[in-house]
Amino acid sequence: MKSFSIGILCLLFITSSCEDEVSSTTSEASAEASKKNNESFDTRAKREIMRALGIPVNEKFSIRIYKEYLNSDTIEDAIITVNRLEFAMNEAIQKNREAKAAELGFTGNYNYIFYYDGAMDRISNPIFAPSSPGRELDIEFRSIISPARKDVIVSYRIRNSGWKSYFSVFNEHDMMMVFQWKYFDHAGEDKPEAFIHEYEDNPNQIPKDIAIYESEIDGHNKNIGDIYQYVPSITKKKTLKFKFFLDPVAKKYRLYPEFVKNLPPRV
Repeated sequence: MKSFSIGILCLLFITSSCEDEVSSTTSEASAEASKKNNESFDTRAKREIMRALGIPVNEKFSIRIYKEYLNSDTIEDAIITVNRLEFAMNEAIQKNREAKAAELGFTGNYNYIFYYDGAMDRISNPIFAPSSPGRELDIEFRSIISPARKDVIVSYRIRNSGWKSYFSVFNEHDMMMVFQWKYFDHAGEDKPEAFIHEYEDNPNQIPKDIAIYESEIDGHNKNIGDIYQYVPSITKKKTLKFKFFLDPVAKKYRLYPEFVKNLPPRV
């Protein structure tokens, strides 16, 4: 009888502990949901991003939010960019490589993008954009892969060159990089390069082709000042240098075979 009584007491204790744990978990979930409902999206984005990147409260950094419809549903999504220039500079000082880092434009993982899926009410893990943090990421939206939604074009700098990375959402919720190419290089040097990106209809599929035209920087000279504030004016020439089509299986843009000959030799 005594054993039976002890067993009942243990069972009651375990049941009570489980109920307390469930109650505590439910309360935490309710508090988190309440916090999301009561705070602005900007505040929520900053809070989640600081946690994801381990950003301390005393660090100066920038966040920009760009809202657009990035999949085929009718719920607005967003792209969030983050720039950590101060962190890049402080890290270089701590590692005693400030001069070398400055020479390389502090290039590294200091610019990020996050994808906010409106339907799922979810901010993605960070997508690294290795680049020079002296300039924040520039964002543009275009309908390239489907006329029913927008794709994301991220422009960034690596020292005195400018690049574009293209992202698209597949399966309604998965954002992937499908293409990247430079749009200028060697700015401020003797032989600068420039390229115009255009989006042309493909008779065999809905996604547009990406055409890269040889171009020139208008009025180029070596005195361009701060390279990260410099925005070149580029004029398109007639020469089609490269053309890419979307491979629907790989979900990547591929170079048409006839343009392979225009690729620079591998070093």
